[in-house]
Amino acid sequence: MKLILALLALTATVKAASPQLIDALVAVESRGNAAAVGDSGKALGILQIHATMVADANRIAGTHFTHREMLDPTKARAVASIVLDHYSRQILRTTGRNASNRELAFIWNGGAGAWRRADAPMNDAKQRNLEAYWNKVSKSL
Repeated sequence: MKLILALLALTATVKAASPQLIDALVAVESRGNAAAVGDSGKALGILQIHATMVADANRIAGTHFTHREMLDPTKARAVASIVLDHYSRQILRTTGRNASNRELAFIWNGGAGAWRRADAPMNDAKQRNLEAYWNKVSKSL
């Protein structure tokens, strides 16, 4: 119940990460394989979530997810929603507009500050990687 209340509070004032975006992230990250393990065991589940992302979600929402629980698709989606909704609010506070799906995909792949690269020129490997990731995600939307 605490998780549901936290998610409702997170989505009350900002455009939340849509279920369609999270579905597209799932398609790119694991093709829906709940047992997926990547990055030498550091990334788990349908969304290939690292322990630092779980810790971030727990800090944001006061939840107590474990990294191992990211093998549960429902809990992995909850963590993604918590994190992406939080950073959506940060973008709204910073820019006065809602986050785009592209910015949220950049965050998912490149970390909390990666959305700031959305308008950057493609002159380095990090930017090219983010753009390649977004191209995959956008095809799944």
